[in-house]
Amino acid sequence: MMGMAQTLKARIAEEAKALGFDAVRFTSADAAEGAGDALDAFLAEGRHGDMGWLDGTAPRRKSPRALWPEARSVILLGLNYGRAGDPLAILAERTRGAISVYAQGADYHDVLKAKLKPLAARVQEHAGGEVKIFVDTA
Repeated sequence: MMGMAQTLKARIAEEAKALGFDAVRFTSADAAEGAGDALDAFLAEGRHGDMGWLDGTAPRRKSPRALWPEARSVILLGLNYGRAGDPLAILAERTRGAISVYAQGADYHDVLKAKLKPLAARVQEHAGGEVKIFVDTA
């Protein structure tokens, strides 16, 4: 017999899949061990390229609780919103310009938030409490 938490997780996963999400996972809001150190090393090595803002926002990226201290659980979702077909095929056509794949569709922040809002409403219906939506950390 499934416990209440497992039943809730199954219900949320079902709702997420119905909205088109490809991956659904659950975890504690506690920061993963070493996550902050890994981010610090990433930044120290300059691997964030032109994203200078990442350095200034690092403290809040190290733990979900840095953004929301009362958080207990995190729902992680994945969505492939790429177009069908080989995005590199156009490179063989010398008479046409190529637009980078990430710039061809809608901004992923908007795509994800449009799907997350109804899911958040359903989570609140099922579980109560507060729900906050984050895409990246915004």
